[in-house]
Amino acid sequence: MAKDTYFPSLGGTLLDDTVEKDEIFDPMTQVYRDCLFENNIFYAKNVGMRTKNHVISLIESEKKALSPIDTKRWIWSDGISSLPFGHWRIQVYKKLLERCTSHEAAEKIAIETRLPEKY
Repeated sequence: MAKDTYFPSLGGTLLDDTVEKDEIFDPMTQVYRDCLFENNIFYAKNVGMRTKNHVISLIESEKKALSPIDTKRWIWSDGISSLPFGHWRIQVYKKLLERCTSHEAAEKIAIETRLPEKY
């Protein structure tokens, strides 16, 4: 360690006092979890200044910040893993369902399927 860093000046007091993992709480992490696992939609408010005819006013707007609905990706049943639309594994999954394979088995086979070496 370099001599000019601030660590020697701490005296070990900050580093010795550990915080239990149960005491650490990040509100944004909880918002992400609620959005992902409980299908909650999170809205954010924004306040901005606008002018019209040389009159300045404050405008408050509310927009959708987080949504569990992802219209650009194919989401597997676990709610976390996803593939872009048009991916070849999605076609494998659909063909397996047409052959009367159960949903769980078709998904497992489609995830584990590999392309032949020539591709």
